[in-house]
Amino acid sequence: MKYLLLVIATALFLTWMFTGTDVRGESGLSSSRAGQRAKTMNIHHKFSKPNVLRTINNEKEGDSWDSTVVPYNEEDINGEAAIKPSNSSRPFQYIGDMDPTKPQPWPKDEADWWALHEKLVEQVRESDEMPPRHTNDDYLPQLVFYGDSITEGWNGTSFGNTPGPTRMWGAGESSKIRQVFEKHFGESSAWGKRALLPPLILGISGSRTYDFIWRVENGEFPTSRLIAAQTGSDNGSFELKSMERIHIVLIGTNNLGGGMVPDSTIAGIDAAGRKLLQMIQDSSPRNTPAAIVFNELLPRKDDFRAVKMCPTRCKNLTTMEPYTSFMPAIHKVNEALPNLLRGWVNDFPNTRIVLLSSQYDDGNNNSTKKKINSNFDTRIIRCGEEMFAFENEQEFDKHMPDRLHPNAMGYDMWARCLKRGLKEIMDNTIEFL
Repeated sequence: MKYLLLVIATALFLTWMFTGTDVRGESGLSSSRAGQRAKTMNIHHKFSKPNVLRTINNEKEGDSWDSTVVPYNEEDINGEAAIKPSNSSRPFQYIGDMDPTKPQPWPKDEADWWALHEKLVEQVRESDEMPPRHTNDDYLPQLVFYGDSITEGWNGTSFGNTPGPTRMWGAGESSKIRQVFEKHFGESSAWGKRALLPPLILGISGSRTYDFIWRVENGEFPTSRLIAAQTGSDNGSFELKSMERIHIVLIGTNNLGGGMVPDSTIAGIDAAGRKLLQMIQDSSPRNTPAAIVFNELLPRKDDFRAVKMCPTRCKNLTTMEPYTSFMPAIHKVNEALPNLLRGWVNDFPNTRIVLLSSQYDDGNNNSTKKKINSNFDTRIIRCGEEMFAFENEQEFDKHMPDRLHPNAMGYDMWARCLKRGLKEIMDNTIEFL
């Protein structure tokens, strides 16, 4: 009997190998294994921007994420990460052939995504209708948090709902995270007590660059005037007292997680940042200063997802060898960010940007300042462990138990890095760490 079962299993395996298996992506289209392999070998050229990556060629041979087609979705089909591969039967939703720079929402059948988007649009509308709370000179800008599941996590939710057990949060973790946010950035915090308006958390789980662009174009962007009597200086100097909002942005890991190569992901991040700056410029009085605290892609060690991408995205298409980590792709994207941000500041005058990095401090007061022109600069804050760059695996798991999303302890630690970025934007004129 055992021999018979072995023969049947072998026959089924050989049939699968030679006749092909369906691979279903976000578009809902299927193709054979051979057809998918041919598509995979060519698709990463479609939206690449080689000029962006001109200086990034330090990957070890065999580790480059440009040789085939990248990893898959940060969230599974219901928005919650599947912690153990053996427990996950949901398909990898491949998005590698989508244009990361073209605004596009999620499919209409993603009801949770659309419901949360509409809720966030309403929150922005309500915020825009509120009068500024401070009229004296002691005010601080409104904080607007943009991003994906990690940003949405500040609310203790995933797609607007309490995350399930796959997030591996402890009992009451959602409430604890909301308390962490309130302590650092909420209305009762040192920043919140002086802020022109309460903060906005505009994150949706699974968000990628293309739907982020669509979201800000379709209501998730505050436009009310908070300092109506003031405008920016005509002499090009960055005036803190004319700054109405600071945008805190984390976007891009789901591009990699959905099958995009690093160069496509970088192109998407570039488009997302430029779209945000363009909208700030278009919706504000002339010379109103713009400010962004931009996060590098956070480290992620949910390696089983990288493995599970193959055959859609493999390290070696001939042998169907899978990738075993997202980190080479994340490093490649992060290495390109300083040049991207300098380009934004060059093209959008009266802009100040701080890049938060998971690199360790080089001993130069935790930051490196690189001058852009005579008036403005971009700055890099090296946060190290405050952005989850733990060398100790146990410490990483303590702060990111599912190896992708922070818990309350992780958010509390990351908040210290974010606050260093805010201080840098404000020329270190505030003390609230």
